[in-house]
Amino acid sequence: MASSRRHWLLAAFASAGLAVLSGVAHAQDGVAAWRVECTGDGKVLDCRAVQQLFQRIPNQGDRLLVALLVRRTADPKAPAQMTMQLPLGLNLTEAVQVKVDNGATERQPIQTCTNIGCFVSMAINDKFVAAMRSGKDLKVIVQGPDKKPVEMSLPLLGFGLAFDRVKP
Repeated sequence: MASSRRHWLLAAFASAGLAVLSGVAHAQDGVAAWRVECTGDGKVLDCRAVQQLFQRIPNQGDRLLVALLVRRTADPKAPAQMTMQLPLGLNLTEAVQVKVDNGATERQPIQTCTNIGCFVSMAINDKFVAAMRSGKDLKVIVQGPDKKPVEMSLPLLGFGLAFDRVKP
Protein backbone atom coordinates (compact mmCIF):
# COMPACT_ATOMS: atom_id res chain seq x y z
CA MET A 1 0.00 0.00 0.00
CA ALA A 2 2.74 2.46 0.98
CA SER A 3 4.69 1.51 -2.13
CA SER A 4 1.76 2.17 -4.44
CA ARG A 5 1.09 5.50 -2.69
CA ARG A 6 4.75 6.45 -3.08
CA HIS A 7 4.64 5.63 -6.81
CA TRP A 8 1.43 7.65 -7.15
CA LEU A 9 3.03 10.62 -5.37
CA LEU A 10 6.13 10.34 -7.55
CA ALA A 11 4.04 10.26 -10.71
CA ALA A 12 1.94 13.21 -9.56
CA PHE A 13 5.02 15.25 -8.71
CA ALA A 14 6.77 14.31 -11.92
CA SER A 15 3.84 15.59 -13.95
CA ALA A 16 3.85 18.86 -12.02
CA GLY A 17 7.57 19.41 -12.57
CA LEU A 18 9.39 22.00 -10.51
CA ALA A 19 6.78 24.70 -11.00
CA VAL A 20 5.72 24.27 -7.38
CA LEU A 21 9.24 24.86 -6.05
CA SER A 22 10.55 28.27 -5.25
CA GLY A 23 13.85 28.98 -3.58
CA VAL A 24 14.17 26.69 -0.56
CA ALA A 25 12.27 23.58 0.51
CA HIS A 26 12.41 22.42 4.12
CA ALA A 27 10.86 19.49 5.93
CA GLN A 28 7.41 20.26 7.27
CA ASP A 29 6.40 20.09 10.96
CA GLY A 30 6.71 16.59 12.38
CA VAL A 31 10.17 15.94 10.97
CA ALA A 32 10.59 12.25 10.26
CA ALA A 33 13.77 10.47 11.26
CA TRP A 34 15.71 8.32 8.82
CA ARG A 35 14.40 4.78 8.63
CA VAL A 36 15.56 1.42 7.31
CA GLU A 37 13.75 -0.29 4.44
CA CYS A 38 14.52 -3.83 3.34
CA THR A 39 13.45 -5.98 0.43
CA GLY A 40 14.39 -9.56 -0.14
CA ASP A 41 13.81 -12.82 -1.92
CA GLY A 42 13.45 -14.92 1.25
CA LYS A 43 17.15 -15.71 1.34
CA VAL A 44 18.93 -12.35 1.14
CA LEU A 45 17.83 -8.95 2.43
CA ASP A 46 18.75 -5.72 0.64
CA CYS A 47 18.52 -2.90 3.22
CA ARG A 48 19.07 0.82 2.97
CA ALA A 49 18.69 3.94 5.13
CA VAL A 50 15.93 6.16 3.70
CA GLN A 51 14.88 9.79 4.05
CA GLN A 52 12.26 11.66 2.04
CA LEU A 53 11.26 15.30 1.79
CA PHE A 54 7.68 16.13 0.87
CA GLN A 55 6.05 19.42 0.05
CA ARG A 56 2.63 19.85 1.63
CA ILE A 57 0.19 21.44 -0.81
CA PRO A 58 -3.20 22.56 0.55
CA ASN A 59 -6.09 20.48 -0.80
CA GLN A 60 -3.71 18.32 -2.84
CA GLY A 61 -1.73 16.33 -0.28
CA ASP A 62 2.01 15.78 -0.15
CA ARG A 63 4.41 15.77 -3.09
CA LEU A 64 7.78 14.08 -2.96
CA LEU A 65 10.63 16.51 -3.61
CA VAL A 66 13.58 14.25 -2.95
CA ALA A 67 14.17 10.69 -1.72
CA LEU A 68 17.58 9.56 -0.45
CA LEU A 69 18.73 5.97 -0.13
CA VAL A 70 22.06 5.13 1.51
CA ARG A 71 23.38 1.58 1.47
CA ARG A 72 26.58 -0.20 2.32
CA THR A 73 28.35 -2.21 -0.35
CA ALA A 74 29.30 -5.89 -0.04
CA ASP A 75 32.98 -4.89 0.03
CA PRO A 76 33.67 -3.45 3.52
CA LYS A 77 36.54 -1.37 2.11
CA ALA A 78 34.35 0.25 -0.58
CA PRO A 79 32.50 3.49 0.15
CA ALA A 80 28.78 3.53 0.87
CA GLN A 81 26.43 4.44 -1.98
CA MET A 82 23.84 7.22 -1.93
CA THR A 83 21.08 7.40 -4.52
CA MET A 84 18.84 10.45 -4.87
CA GLN A 85 15.51 10.58 -6.63
CA LEU A 86 14.70 14.11 -7.74
CA PRO A 87 11.72 15.59 -9.58
CA LEU A 88 11.48 16.04 -13.32
CA GLY A 89 11.94 19.51 -14.76
CA LEU A 90 15.50 20.13 -13.56
CA ASN A 91 18.20 21.84 -15.59
CA LEU A 92 20.17 18.74 -16.58
CA THR A 93 23.31 20.62 -17.62
CA GLU A 94 24.10 21.59 -14.02
CA ALA A 95 25.43 19.18 -11.42
CA VAL A 96 23.47 18.46 -8.26
CA GLN A 97 25.23 19.87 -5.19
CA VAL A 98 25.17 17.96 -1.89
CA LYS A 99 26.56 19.10 1.46
CA VAL A 100 26.10 18.51 5.16
CA ASP A 101 25.16 21.73 6.96
CA ASN A 102 27.64 24.34 5.66
CA GLY A 103 30.41 21.84 4.88
CA ALA A 104 32.21 21.05 1.65
CA THR A 105 30.01 20.70 -1.42
CA GLU A 106 30.03 17.49 -3.47
CA ARG A 107 28.92 17.88 -7.10
CA GLN A 108 27.37 15.01 -9.03
CA PRO A 109 25.76 14.93 -12.47
CA ILE A 110 22.25 13.62 -12.93
CA GLN A 111 22.71 10.15 -14.45
CA THR A 112 19.25 9.48 -15.84
CA CYS A 113 15.60 10.51 -15.76
CA THR A 114 12.54 8.28 -16.06
CA ASN A 115 8.85 9.01 -15.92
CA ILE A 116 9.00 9.17 -12.09
CA GLY A 117 12.01 11.46 -11.67
CA CYS A 118 15.72 12.03 -12.14
CA PHE A 119 18.40 9.98 -10.42
CA VAL A 120 21.85 10.69 -9.02
CA SER A 121 24.05 7.98 -7.55
CA MET A 122 27.29 8.70 -5.76
CA ALA A 123 29.85 7.02 -3.57
CA ILE A 124 30.11 8.61 -0.14
CA ASN A 125 33.35 8.15 1.74
CA ASP A 126 33.76 7.64 5.49
CA LYS A 127 34.35 11.37 6.03
CA PHE A 128 31.03 12.26 4.38
CA VAL A 129 29.20 9.51 6.34
CA ALA A 130 30.75 10.88 9.57
CA ALA A 131 29.55 14.37 8.65
CA MET A 132 26.04 12.98 8.06
CA ARG A 133 26.13 11.26 11.47
CA SER A 134 27.02 14.46 13.31
CA GLY A 135 25.26 16.99 11.08
CA LYS A 136 21.85 18.56 11.33
CA ASP A 137 20.79 18.83 7.67
CA LEU A 138 21.76 17.36 4.32
CA LYS A 139 21.35 20.06 1.69
CA VAL A 140 20.62 19.13 -1.91
CA ILE A 141 20.83 21.99 -4.39
CA VAL A 142 19.51 21.64 -7.93
CA GLN A 143 18.83 24.09 -10.73
CA GLY A 144 15.27 24.56 -11.84
CA PRO A 145 14.28 25.02 -15.48
CA ASP A 146 14.66 28.78 -14.98
CA LYS A 147 18.34 28.14 -14.06
CA LYS A 148 17.77 29.39 -10.50
CA PRO A 149 19.08 27.26 -7.61
CA VAL A 150 16.59 25.32 -5.51
CA GLU A 151 17.84 24.14 -2.11
CA MET A 152 16.18 21.21 -0.37
CA SER A 153 17.18 20.61 3.24
CA LEU A 154 16.68 17.08 4.62
CA PRO A 155 17.04 16.44 8.35
CA LEU A 156 19.74 14.00 9.40
CA LEU A 157 17.84 13.03 12.55
CA GLY A 158 18.39 9.31 13.11
CA PHE A 159 20.76 8.83 10.18
CA GLY A 160 23.48 7.19 12.30
CA LEU A 161 21.06 4.71 13.87
CA ALA A 162 19.50 3.80 10.51
CA PHE A 163 22.87 3.47 8.76
CA ASP A 164 24.20 1.23 11.56
CA ARG A 165 21.30 -1.17 10.96
CA VAL A 166 21.98 -1.42 7.22
CA LYS A 167 23.93 -4.57 6.44
CA PRO A 168 25.66 -5.17 3.10
